[in-house]
Amino acid sequence: MKDSTRAKSSIQEKRIAKAMGGRQVVGSGSTPFLKGDVVVDKLFIEAKTKMSWIDKAKEQSLAMRKEDYAIAVSFGDPKEYYLIEDNLMEDLYKSREALRAVIDAIGGVDHDPLGLESAEIYRIRELIKEAY
Repeated sequence: MKDSTRAKSSIQEKRIAKAMGGRQVVGSGSTPFLKGDVVVDKLFIEAKTKMSWIDKAKEQSLAMRKEDYAIAVSFGDPKEYYLIEDNLMEDLYKSREALRAVIDAIGGVDHDPLGLESAEIYRIRELIKEAY
């Protein structure tokens, strides 16, 4: 393990131990009886840092001239879980909330059954439905 990764791991373990009210297991994995990274009473926590995944994804996204990147993780179920940077998460959340506000403001995405909506509202509804 690189020194920078080891240092980041130690910082993460200390942060988890403090948050959970437990203790960091110093030298975890170095002996048969020192396992896990943090212990809290009867709770065992194995902390992982995947800086190399993040560094590689970020580097490759820049090389491909992509604005954002994500790491997809599967745990064997038919779902994917995504690791993204905090600024992208904030943007996605705010964008979803803004879209909900627009949908509410135009009365939903279904067309007015009487055809009394304006051409602008009709076009906005069509754009939203195309995006979904």
